[in-house]
Amino acid sequence: MPYTSLYIDGGRGVLKTGRGVVTGPEILTVAREFSRDELRLCRLVYALVDFSEIEEMRVTPGEVHLIVEIQRRTAALTPGALVAIIAHDPLAFEISSYWHSFSEDLGWKAIVVHTRAEAIAWLRKELDLDKRPEIALHQFPTLSANL
Repeated sequence: MPYTSLYIDGGRGVLKTGRGVVTGPEILTVAREFSRDELRLCRLVYALVDFSEIEEMRVTPGEVHLIVEIQRRTAALTPGALVAIIAHDPLAFEISSYWHSFSEDLGWKAIVVHTRAEAIAWLRKELDLDKRPEIALHQFPTLSANL
């Protein structure tokens, strides 16, 4: 499956990665599975969604709406979570931006950017890690690689 989900940073983060051709049904499947993991979700602080290695994104507006509806369950367990989406492909950026505008009522703070460096910088800023490097190294090693 070219769209996967992996917990990182001791369960405080999740890395969702798309490669090759990514479809709406794949994202829906991962969203459903992810929303069922209530114990792990309670620890989640951020999500990094990386579409930088996709060749094509096949997601319809209707599927975006379904994804957001599934994510409502996840959002209830992760209030205030941060979501950074990396999408340099024009269509992936457009679809991600559509998701962002449609998901504003989930209670998450989100951004869609073109590069991983932008995503990491935004997450670090939002988590205030630059002012607290000891916390960054201990709790968020994925976001601390550039310290």
